[in-house]
Amino acid sequence: MKRVLFVDENTATVAVLRSAFHQPSAPWDAVFVTSGEEALAQLDREHFDAIVSDMQMPDTDGPQLLARVRERHPEVMRLCLSGTTDDEVFLRAVPVTHQFLGKPCSPDTVREVVERACALGAILRNDAVLQRIRRLDSLPTTPRTFQELSAAIARPTAHTADISEIVSNDRALCVKTLQIVNSALFRRAAAITSIPAAVAYVGLEMLKSLALSACVFSALDAAPATSRLLADLQSRSLRKAHFARALLEGQHGADEAFTAALLLDVGEAVLALGAPEQFAHMVALARERGAPWHAVEPECFGVAHPQVGACLLGLWGLPLELIEAVAHHHQPSSVEHAQTRVLTAVHVADAIVDATADRPVRLLDHLDAPFVARSEVARCLKSWNIDVSADARALQRLHGSGP
Repeated sequence: MKRVLFVDENTATVAVLRSAFHQPSAPWDAVFVTSGEEALAQLDREHFDAIVSDMQMPDTDGPQLLARVRERHPEVMRLCLSGTTDDEVFLRAVPVTHQFLGKPCSPDTVREVVERACALGAILRNDAVLQRIRRLDSLPTTPRTFQELSAAIARPTAHTADISEIVSNDRALCVKTLQIVNSALFRRAAAITSIPAAVAYVGLEMLKSLALSACVFSALDAAPATSRLLADLQSRSLRKAHFARALLEGQHGADEAFTAALLLDVGEAVLALGAPEQFAHMVALARERGAPWHAVEPECFGVAHPQVGACLLGLWGLPLELIEAVAHHHQPSSVEHAQTRVLTAVHVADAIVDATADRPVRLLDHLDAPFVARSEVARCLKSWNIDVSADARALQRLHGSGP
C-alpha cells in the first residue's frame, strides 16, 4: 500500500482529496496536514512514498517545504499543487519538485499523477542509484549557454529558431524547458515534445531564468576525467539527435525524434556523476569485452542507463512518449504501441553513432533484430537507403552526420 502525505490549508481542497483517496479497497493510505511543520514532523515519524504540497502556505511555502523534504527524506516523491502564476515562486519550486499539478485539479488527475510518480519509483530496484537520481537538480551544462541565450534574446532581430538552436545544443536546458512546458501549471491538453514548440510556449524570460539555474550545477567540482566524459556524452547525444532529425527531414515527427535522441543517454550522465570511478571501471570493462555499455552497466550498477534515464525524465514530468523512447531505445521491440517512424529514427541514429564511436562495425550488430523484422520498420529503413548489414560509419557519412 502506498502512503501519501497531503499538505494544504484549504479545507475545501482537503475535503475533495480526502474523498478521492479514502475509498474502499483503494491502494492508498492518505494523511492530510495543514502546514509545512506538521508535514516534516509526520515524515520524521513515518514512511511516505509521496508528498503533495500546496505551493503557497503561510508558514513555509511549497518550495521551502519540498527543499527540506529533499534534504531530509530524498526517497519521497515530491509533487506541488498550485494555482499561482508567480514566476519567482514557480522557479524556486522547479529544482525540488518531481511533478507539478495546477489548481483547480480534479481528484482523478491528482490520483493519476500520484500513481504515476509512485510507479516510476519502481522502475529501479537499486536503491542507491534511485537516491542519486532524486538528489540530482539538473544535468551538467555550461555557463556559455546562458551567455549565448542572453545575447540572442537581447538582439532586436531575435527569432524563435535561433533560441531553439541554443536550447537544443544544451541537454540540461532542453530537459528543463520540456519539464516546465509540460507541467500542469500550463494546463495544456496535449504534450509538447519538440524544442521549438516548447521555446515558443514557455517564453524567453523564463527560458533565460532556467538557463541561469542550470548553469549553477556546473559550478560543482567534478573530476577532470568525469568532465571530459560528460562532454563526450553530450557531443555524442547531439550527433544522435541531428542524425535522427535528418532521417525524418521534412516529415512529421522530425523535431520529436531530435528531442528524444538528445535525451537517450541522460542515464549515463547520472551514473557518471553519481559514481565516477565506478563508471570509469564500467567503460573499461565494456571496452575489454567489446560490449556496449548498456550490456555491462547492470553488472556494475545493478541497472542500465535506459532505465535510469527513463526514471529521471519521468520524475521530472516529461511526456510519456519521450520516457518510452529513452527506456526502450536499445530494445524498441518491447514497445507495443508507439509512433514507429520516430522510434525507428531514434533507434537507428543511436545504433549508428554508438557503433562508430570506437571502430567501424556492422549496423546490424547494434540493432534490435525483432524490431527490424517488423514490416513498417523495414519500409522506413528502405526509404532512408539504410542497409542494416552495411558499415555504420559509411551510413553516418551518407546522411551527413559523420566525422
